[in-house]
Formats: sequence, structure tokens, C-alpha cells
Amino acid sequence: MAQEATIKMNSLKKILNNQSGIALLMVMAALTLMSILLADFTFETNLNKIKAYNQIEKDQARMNAEAGLRFALAKLKLYQVGRNYIEKTESLKGVVNASDIESIVTMPFVFPVPAALGKDLQARTAIEDFTKSALLQGNLQLTISPVSGFLNPNNMRVKKSKDKDDQDRDRDQDADPDDKKKLPPQAYIENKLTETLTKAFEAKREEDDEFDNLYGNLEPKMLIKELKFYVNSPDNFTDSERSEIELLYQKAEVSPKHAPMTSIDEMYLLEGWSDALVDLIKDKLATHQVTIIPVNKLTEDQLEILFPNITDEQKEEFFKYRDGDQETGDPPKEFKNAAEFKAVIVNTLGVVQDSEYEERAKEFENAGLKIGVAGKLYKVESIGQYNRAKYRIVAFVDLPIKPDPVKKEDEKKKEKEESEELTDEERERIEREKAEAEKDKEENEKKKKAPPLQLMEPRVIEIRLN
Repeated sequence: MAQEATIKMNSLKKILNNQSGIALLMVMAALTLMSILLADFTFETNLNKIKAYNQIEKDQARMNAEAGLRFALAKLKLYQVGRNYIEKTESLKGVVNASDIESIVTMPFVFPVPAALGKDLQARTAIEDFTKSALLQGNLQLTISPVSGFLNPNNMRVKKSKDKDDQDRDRDQDADPDDKKKLPPQAYIENKLTETLTKAFEAKREEDDEFDNLYGNLEPKMLIKELKFYVNSPDNFTDSERSEIELLYQKAEVSPKHAPMTSIDEMYLLEGWSDALVDLIKDKLATHQVTIIPVNKLTEDQLEILFPNITDEQKEEFFKYRDGDQETGDPPKEFKNAAEFKAVIVNTLGVVQDSEYEERAKEFENAGLKIGVAGKLYKVESIGQYNRAKYRIVAFVDLPIKPDPVKKEDEKKKEKEESEELTDEERERIEREKAEAEKDKEENEKKKKAPPLQLMEPRVIEIRLN
């Protein structure tokens, strides 16, 4: 037995001391490890390569979108030059209209140009040559839309007036909301905002039980009052709800802006508004000043804002006149200028008298809104695409109205010095003469032609990237 054990032990020692094949195992292990490392390295390389290609595609898509925005600015620059020329050239006003130029400039643009647009060989050849010569790589979709909405929270700003009747009307605007003739534009817009929010609020409550449980006790009117409080100077906001709204901000230790909004996203800063409430209405609002009311783009609600006492029958006749009547076959008749719009409202439809129209137009002008046929504020949407990457730019572009020339500082200083040297009787006489001159000016204002409206170069006032 001992001998067998010794033999087994010696055999085991031989096996353990035998190193043949170790090198092969080490080589195989090294090859296996290197294969794993190589596979990992290859995977990382391919992944980085894909990331690089994706980034290149994203950059190209972004450059396409930026090219679209620059193209839009160039088109609006042509619109500005053309419109200013028409306004200054009397002989062109009856031949070419600002709305005609606007329609051409705001036509959507797509690249590559669809081959379907080439109805004949010459057109198809021109499209092919244009596509080949263009430096743009990928796709581009560009739309330019005039912004014509009245539902602007900033239009609820109350302006102090020296006229006592205007002050009384602004102060008592909540006393009789049904008397639309006595409402100033900012009060009527406040009522319209309340009505719009109430409709959206009630519709959401009916379809969403969770929303109803969370916000069922809120009053849309109070939310709009807070919005009005936010955009107005504290001295100009005298509504009865002021103390309640101020308490809301004091508890949150937040100071309201008390100034116009520059972006609709500022609504998320309102203390009484949750994100869900803002999302409910923000797409229906705009914070940029329209300034010009384009009558060829007026909606039914906007027409009612202009003339609160217009009847349903008059509204129907207005849109049949402007947009055409399919039943009778009457073609659409776009307004060529503000005078044509006035003639239809006053003479054809009898919505208001001439004096009422002028008074209403003056009220809106004091609120920063003028009646016209073509706008000055545009929404530009440029979508660039390259392979699978897509980049979207939304920009608001404004063409500010060139202000009237102001008196030089030397002239103002001279007038002030001369005024200080006058006696009380001389001042009273000069004031009477000025009042008489102002009265004559108002009487002759209708006979005089208004100075031509001149637009300044287009500028981006808000931009959103996606």
C-alpha cells in the first residue's frame, strides 16, 4: 500500500512539474484578452464615429435653419423698401398695394424646390439648375406669417390721460361692462381675455376630472386681474382686487414686474397661475406689439374688439364682402387701404357713424394700434433638416415705424427761455392762441393728408431654438 501511495505521489509530482503546454495556454489567454479589448475598442470607435456624424448632421441642420432665418430677413427687407416707396409715391397707391407686397414676401419657401412646380420643360430645367447651384445641403422649410392678434396682455396697460372724461371712464370701466361704448380699448381687451380664458377653463374642466379637482374653485376673472396687475404700473392699477393680488405676492416674497411682458413665457412667473393654467391659454396670446391692425387678416373676435356693438348680421356681411360669397359667387374683395375699410364699415354696413369710427380709431391709436392693410410684425419659422437631424428656429421679426422728427434741443431750450421771460398776461394770450391753433388743426386734420408711414429695417425681437 505504501508503495502504491509513493507511486501515485511521484506521478502527481511529475504531472505538476510538467510545464509543456503552458506557453500555449498563455498565448491563448493573451489572444482572448486582446480580442476582447479589440472588440471594445472597435465598438467605442464606431460609437464615436456615429456621434461625430450625428453632430455634423445636427450642425448642418442648424446652419440650414439659420440660413432660412437670414433669407426671411432679406425678404422682409425687400418688403420694407417696397412698402416705404409706395407710401411716398402717390401715383403708385392705386396701382400696387402694401398687402400685395406682403402676400408675395410671406409666400412659403421649400428647398429643394418640389419638381411638381415645374409644369413645363423650361421650368423643370430652371429648378434643376437652381438646386445644383445652391450651396445649401439638406432640406429647408420657411414660413413667414403676419402677427395680427389683439389678445396681448400688454394691451391692458392703462395710460394716464389729461382728459377728465377719459380718466373717469378708465376708473369706472368695471362699473358697467355691458355698456361697450364707454369701454376704452384696454378694458374691452381685458374682458375679451377673461372670456377667452373662461371658455378654455370650462372646456378643460369638463374633459379632465383631475384638472377640475385642482382648479375648479379658481375664478378666470381674478387670474386676468393678476395679469393686468403684473403688466401695469402700480400707480395705474386701481382695481378693487389690488389688495388681494398684492397679498399673494407679499406671501411669496416676490416682486411683480409692473412693466410690459417681452415674452409669453413670463406668464410662468405669475404667482396665481400654475404651469397648467398658463399652458391652457398661452398659445392664444402674444406679447409683441402689433401696432398695425391688418384689416385683411381680421377674425370675427378681432372685428368685435374694434367695434363692440357690431351685430352678427353685420359681421356676416363684412366677411362675405372681404372673403367672397360662395352662394352668390361674389369674389373676395381685399381692402387696398384703410379708407376702403372705413367706407365699408361706415357707409356699406352702417356699423358706426363717421364720427364714431374716427373716435374709435383714435382710441386704438392712443393704445398704440393703427388700422392698416399690411402688418409690421411677423412670425418666422425656419426648419432645417439634414438626413435624420432637424433644427427649428421660431423668431418674431418687427419692422418698427419710423418716428416723427422731434424738435432739436436748441429749439426747445429757446422756447423755454422765451416762456420764462413772458408775463402772466402774455402767457395766457399765447396759451389761447395755441388752443385756437390746435382747434383749427383738428378741424383741418381730415382735409390734410397724413404723413407717409415709413418702416425701419427688420429686426429680431424674440427667438426660440429647438
